Amino acid sequence: MMIKGIVLALVLVAASVASAAGPADTPPPSTGPSMRLTAQTGFAGTSETTISGLVVDKDGKPLTDVAAKLYVGGVLVSEVLTSLDGSFELVELIDYARDVTIDMWFVPPGEGMVMENVILKESASAIQNRLYSKCVSRFRLDPITDFVVRVLDLDARTRMLKTSDCLG
Repeated sequence: MMIKGIVLALVLVAASVASAAGPADTPPPSTGPSMRLTAQTGFAGTSETTISGLVVDKDGKPLTDVAAKLYVGGVLVSEVLTSLDGSFELVELIDYARDVTIDMWFVPPGEGMVMENVILKESASAIQNRLYSKCVSRFRLDPITDFVVRVLDLDARTRMLKTSDCLG
């Protein structure tokens, strides 16, 4: 009788363990390196995003050691210095569904050059309230975004703003 009770208890324990480890608990098959699970359809989810480009002066010559700073919603999330050939690259996870302004500042070393701001994505509120001038450069933010930025001295920047009707 006692043996039947022990056997019955073991059967019940085994049955409860088997039902707890049902088919839903089996690990999914490996997706392998060729099937990354990043949402890129319509850019509505979070995606690994590469933002790269070139920073040049008014004559198109590459600028070294310019700080390329990425801001998401006004918060600095990444920063890198341009290399000897003026190039930069940042790789960040970006949530494309989030209604937030994403912009970059390019800060040259030393004095004599003017910082440059580039808008990659504007929030609905920024657009509605016209927070950014039409004269601020804009580039479309995609999972791979590449662009060229000109960082100018004050005189060249002033001339450029006048010719583009950005000064009153």
